[in-house]
Amino acid sequence: MKFHFRIIFCLLPVYMNALAQNGNYELGARSLGLSGANITLRDAYSGFNNIGALADHHGTSVCFSSSMLYGIPELLKIGLGFNGELFNGIGSINLYRFGDHHLSEHKIGVGYSHRIRFISIGIQLSYIQFLTSGYGTAGSMSLEIGGIIEFSPKFILGGYLFHPILSGQRFEHLSFLPTILKTGLSYRPSGNLMANIEYKWNANIEHALIFGIEYLVRGKVALRTGINTESLQSTMGLGFRPGKFRLDYAIMIHPVLGISQEFSVNINFQQP
Repeated sequence: MKFHFRIIFCLLPVYMNALAQNGNYELGARSLGLSGANITLRDAYSGFNNIGALADHHGTSVCFSSSMLYGIPELLKIGLGFNGELFNGIGSINLYRFGDHHLSEHKIGVGYSHRIRFISIGIQLSYIQFLTSGYGTAGSMSLEIGGIIEFSPKFILGGYLFHPILSGQRFEHLSFLPTILKTGLSYRPSGNLMANIEYKWNANIEHALIFGIEYLVRGKVALRTGINTESLQSTMGLGFRPGKFRLDYAIMIHPVLGISQEFSVNINFQQP
């Protein structure tokens, strides 16, 4: 642990800048298994990935996910979400944390999504806080807007915008959070196969194309894979659906840094 912390501390100026510029608060092993091709996924993690897709996730649900980057305990990411019916739509409260007590990032979001015929739209307001031992804290509000259009059961178009607002005190090396825009198309020729392609625009880093494929075996076991041109890291994942529960696991492989893993579980209390 001391060795890992020394590395992070020595790279603190670079890391803090990257941390602020990343703006990536996506969550869920299903999303990771698809390399982040997630804006058309209508599941319990839509509050983290695209609030506009949450309207099609019916019922009351709780979700939890934990991920460790490259096997380093100090780079632990966890999230907890609550979703429930609200005013003819779905409301969401989600909590996110990355890092440890020396260096961490926290996010709390409150969102709402509503479906109008074949269009689902949503909006979320979040507060993001950065904390570094010896450096203090910095915070910012963010606005997230998303939506999906279901042209047919086979073709679904999605869009998502993350935009920081009301940025407050900052670290010396901490620049503003970036504006992020994602758009993508999901092709679902059958109930067992899904192929997603997405384009991601980030104001601070290179743009990216994201590809992900999911295949359901007998409607219970999901096999996933994907690739993201932003990092050129490939991903693989598995999912299992026993009754009210959804269990997911994914790994991301980096040729130099090694393997990152994520495990997720959620329960929908209105599922049979």
